[in-house]
Amino acid sequence: MSNPKFQHYVPACYLREFVDSDGFVWIFSRDGKTKRKQKPERTFGSNHLYTINVKGKKDYRIEKTLANIEGAYAKIFKDKIKKHKPLSDYEHIILCVFVAAQLQRTLRFKENEENFIQQIVEMGTQVALSHGVESEEVKKWQEYKQDAHKITLVQSFPHLTKILMQMSLAFLCSPNPQKHYFITSDDPCVMFNPDLQWQKFYGPGFGQQNVQLTLPLSPEIAVMFCWANYKGYSWLSGSRLEEFNRMTRGHCNKEFLTSSEKVKSLWLWKLPPDLFFMLRAIRKMTPYYIYKVKRWWRDRKYA
Repeated sequence: MSNPKFQHYVPACYLREFVDSDGFVWIFSRDGKTKRKQKPERTFGSNHLYTINVKGKKDYRIEKTLANIEGAYAKIFKDKIKKHKPLSDYEHIILCVFVAAQLQRTLRFKENEENFIQQIVEMGTQVALSHGVESEEVKKWQEYKQDAHKITLVQSFPHLTKILMQMSLAFLCSPNPQKHYFITSDDPCVMFNPDLQWQKFYGPGFGQQNVQLTLPLSPEIAVMFCWANYKGYSWLSGSRLEEFNRMTRGHCNKEFLTSSEKVKSLWLWKLPPDLFFMLRAIRKMTPYYIYKVKRWWRDRKYA
């Protein structure tokens, strides 16, 4: 295998399932206002994203490991998942490894990791300056930042794979792929917990009972991991599938991707098109906005 300079944060083998009849994928900005078509081989990638410099030489082992995982997954998808066949234990593990990698390898994950380390560096620098000394620990953190994403990706593989193996595995299928089809994005793994949607303090996590992790695998099928006893292949209704797409688009970092040049307006909605949900949302948010108005009026009064 050659040493590839251009390295994907969303695999090309995965993106090929979303091509149109001409072999292109359609990429849209997060707000749906701009679009372009592109070959999957040149989509969602960056130069030397996983390359590590070891004693002045480029080390491509992480990229090659990811490529091996992608190849094994692509075969399983073609031979089993696409045909709605059950997976063997080994195939189940490969799928979990693939999803665990995709969960961490995106640019958003990389940026969050580096921003966290940068905060440590800045705080350490301030402490060192206040004491009039140079901190060796700060220098170590600065060096670590360069490869933090790559190291975390490798170290977390076993742990995340083990968690996914313990969860229920289900495949969600389109009832009519010509009319209702799954879309994907530059950050395609979506973690969602319905218990947390009315607050902004806590995010979804694997330790939560009702959390679910979803990943569209093609326009016809998506995979879902959850703690409920929900397994096998099942078909979504058209409205449920479009709601799934709305969440996929809403979770994207900068761009989402489809096999069609058309965007459905429902994908861009901030709230689901459900009257009961909207009434609940208004009820939940009204006290918050009343508080903000009262605070603004109080501050204006004493300004």
